[in-house]
Amino acid sequence: MASIKHQEYTHNGHRVILDAAEIRPGKYETMIYHSSSGAEIDHITTGSRREAVDAFSQLFKAYPPDDSAPLTGRYAQLRDDLRKALESGAAAERENPEDGGTCNFDSAALYLPRWNACKVEQAAKEAGTACSTWHLFGTKHFVFCPRTAAQANARSRNAEAMTQALKAMGYDAIDYCQMD
Repeated sequence: MASIKHQEYTHNGHRVILDAAEIRPGKYETMIYHSSSGAEIDHITTGSRREAVDAFSQLFKAYPPDDSAPLTGRYAQLRDDLRKALESGAAAERENPEDGGTCNFDSAALYLPRWNACKVEQAAKEAGTACSTWHLFGTKHFVFCPRTAAQANARSRNAEAMTQALKAMGYDAIDYCQMD
């Protein structure tokens, strides 16, 4: 059994553990349980790593932390920088709104080693965007979606402008490119 995503926090006054794990090839289980007694609260069984990560998010939303503390330090800075990057992307798209080409999910991705995933996701949410993780050659990147209704070239320009803005702010940023 190999854990692929793990989070410990307080829910309804009790310490809980939320974990997604590969039980055996092709079988994944995501479970939330009380850390003191090990008593299960809920679980979801899936057939792929991606589904297990989605189940993790689903259980996290169903059983949220008691309170999300206000962001401070580098997480508050990330939130503010994401807001600026989102505006840079939107400006690039306004400059050239042509949206022909292949539909895609292009986004900006950041390598943030040893950052708390929940705090990064909170920063993204407060900045007004969505966040997911992407594993590239054994490293985890956080992917931030541009705010756009575009689906092809305009989305790509938006995402590339976001990536460039984040690089200029000192982040280890790359373009995440995926065709629909």
